[in-house]
Amino acid sequence: MDDGPMSAHATPPVQHEEQRVRGPVRRLQPSRGTVVALGIWVLGLVLAGLVPMFLLGYNPYESAPNGRIAVGLAFTLVGSLVMVFSAYLLYRKSGSIGAAILAFVPSFVFATFGILMTTMKTLYGA
Repeated sequence: MDDGPMSAHATPPVQHEEQRVRGPVRRLQPSRGTVVALGIWVLGLVLAGLVPMFLLGYNPYESAPNGRIAVGLAFTLVGSLVMVFSAYLLYRKSGSIGAAILAFVPSFVFATFGILMTTMKTLYGA
C-alpha cells in the first residue's frame, strides 16, 4: 500500500502571512506641544517669507527704498529665528532629530535668501 511520497507534516504547511501578527493601526494623535511648535514654525514662515514679499515685491530687479529693504531683511531674519526656536521646541518635545532638521533647514534657507534679496535690491534696483 503505497500512498505516495511521505511527508514530515501531519497537516499542510501554513503560509507565512497567516503566521504574522499585526498590531492595531492607531490614529496619529500629535501632542499639544507638537501642534504649538508647528504653529510657531508656520508663524516664522509667514514672517520670513510673506511679509518681505509684500513689502518689497518678488522681482529682485525692482527698486525699493533702503528703509524698506532693511525692514524686509529684519522680518526675514526674525522669522528665521522664530523657525529655529520652534525647531528646538519640536526637538525637545519629540526627541526626534529628523523633525528638528526638517524645521531647521528652511530657516537657514530663508535667512540666506533674505541676505541675497537685500543684496539684489541694493545693487540692482535702480
